[in-house]
Amino acid sequence: MTLTSARLLQTMESGREYQAGELAGRFDTSTAQINDMLCTLVEEGLVRMSSHSSRIIRFERLSFAPQPPSPVAADRSTQTTIATPPVTRRMHGSLRGYEASLLSVRSLAMLARPSR
Repeated sequence: MTLTSARLLQTMESGREYQAGELAGRFDTSTAQINDMLCTLVEEGLVRMSSHSSRIIRFERLSFAPQPPSPVAADRSTQTTIATPPVTRRMHGSLRGYEASLLSVRSLAMLARPSR
């Protein structure tokens, strides 16, 4: 059986916090795949992401009554969309290991610049 966002959400108990590694171990999959699914659920408003320290990120399923599905409109021309700002991921800490990449970009820029 494949892992889906709905199955992941169904497995999570509301009010309990989970780490991505814990859920990855439960489903026997990679932490990166679980992180992507959890971030999608955060963007949909079904899961809340919190960090208690700079390195530990926890996810909590929000508890609310599910809404019934909206009826599908027969006429597509009358449907409207609402623009909303995107949800961004907030990470704390410093970036490391980019020095070599930045030096290679700098050296390429120096080669491409005109000499006088």
